[in-house]
Amino acid sequence: MSIRKGLVRCGAVAVAFAALCTTAHAGQFSCISGSFPDCVAATSALSWTWNGLDFTIANNGIGYVSEVYFDLSSGMSVSFLGGTGGNVFFYPGANPGSLPGGSSVGFVSDASFDSDPAGTIRNGIDPGETGTFRILGATLDSFDAGTLAAGVHVRDLINSSASLVTTTTRQTVPEPETLVLLTAGLIVAGFARRRRTS
Repeated sequence: MSIRKGLVRCGAVAVAFAALCTTAHAGQFSCISGSFPDCVAATSALSWTWNGLDFTIANNGIGYVSEVYFDLSSGMSVSFLGGTGGNVFFYPGANPGSLPGGSSVGFVSDASFDSDPAGTIRNGIDPGETGTFRILGATLDSFDAGTLAAGVHVRDLINSSASLVTTTTRQTVPEPETLVLLTAGLIVAGFARRRRTS
């Protein structure tokens, strides 16, 4: 009897622990400048995730992300961490220095990054690639609270280019570690329940 109770308690602890684990936010971008076809192409292709430290942009369509901008609160700083899928590299100081169209939505470019230094190949986020930026001084709810925002400028679309900003409507996605713990807890709880009814 005490073994069964112990298994049930272990299962309950695992489930509770999994529920408390960090989650990542995932979201889309809203278009603030560009033609209608360019806005549709860019917003349908680009997405982002945020885990409280790393902000990752994924490109699953056409065009490429050439500049990335951040609207930071006091005490926050950002740096380019790396990319996947190809030659992704960003350096501080975008040209232009502010997100095109950003002022129309109250977006202030406190930090900017460019991928296309003069005379070199483009290093932006192409289709099938990701780029990650590390943001210090922020929290998991910074995007929800409006204390942090990001913007991107996308080139080589249907007509020309488009500028996008992060949106505040997004889903919460459990990180892989959370799912593993939750599954393990449910298996243990199910096993204990089955043994109890036998």
